[in-house]
Formats: sequence, structure tokens, C-alpha cells
Amino acid sequence: MKNKIIMISIQVVILIVAIGATWWFTSGSKPDEAAAPAGKPGAVEEKKLAPPEYISMAPSFVVNLQGERPMRFLMVEVELMTRNKDTVDLVKEYLPSLRHELNMLFSSQTRESIATVEAREELQKSALKKVNALLKKETGKGKVDEVYFTKFVMQ
Repeated sequence: MKNKIIMISIQVVILIVAIGATWWFTSGSKPDEAAAPAGKPGAVEEKKLAPPEYISMAPSFVVNLQGERPMRFLMVEVELMTRNKDTVDLVKEYLPSLRHELNMLFSSQTRESIATVEAREELQKSALKKVNALLKKETGKGKVDEVYFTKFVMQ
């Protein structure tokens, strides 16, 4: 009987040690504590982004491509994205000027210059630069975050 009590006691101790070790190794440190500087628990805060606002530049842009025989056309539907409400108002106010700048950019393209996905991404970046440059020149502020081509047809 004495041997049974000793065996049960040893098994209970081993079980408690196993549970404790499992808890110790799996709990680890919390992500906020690990990222926080020493002495300042919870100092890391996530910066919340404002919700995006989209501005349609309807109707679609339709331009002739440069140096093409027979004549080739490009149709692009453009959406602008910003997280700044003031920029939405600025874009709407300067929409004719923005359309002109983008029209000139699109009409300066050739079929070869927009044939690949990478080239279209570069055109997208150029469009973003044009939009932000015009807004900065005219108002000194305004920041469009992204330009999206929601339709892109070459014929």
C-alpha cells in the first residue's frame, strides 16, 4: 500500500511539472510586450488609417496611340483613391485640369510602351505623379494615394 501511495505521488508531481512546463513554453511573451521599448509597456500603438475614398474620373479616357498605322485607340477608365477628405474636394474642383493632364499623358503613349503589365504599372505611376503635381501646383496641398485603371482596352 505504501508503494502505491509513493507511485501515485510521483505521477502527480510529474503531471504538474509537465503541465507547468507546457504552459511556460507556449505562453511566451505577448506581441505588444515584445515590440514595446524597455520600460514602456504597451507603448506601441497601431496607427489607424482613414477609410479610403474613391473618385471616379468618368467618362473613360479614349485617345489615339502615337505613331500607329492603322489608327489604334486606348480606352482607360480611371479611379483615384485618397484617405484625405480635403483632397476629394480638391480633385472635384480641379477635375477638368486633371482630365486634361491625364489625356495628354495617355495620348503620348505608343502601343509598345504599354504592351506589358510592367509598362502599364509605370503608366499608372506616371498618372499618379501628374495628378499630385497638378494639385500641388494649384493648391499647395492635396495628396492622391493611388490611381487605379479599372478598364484598360487597346484596339
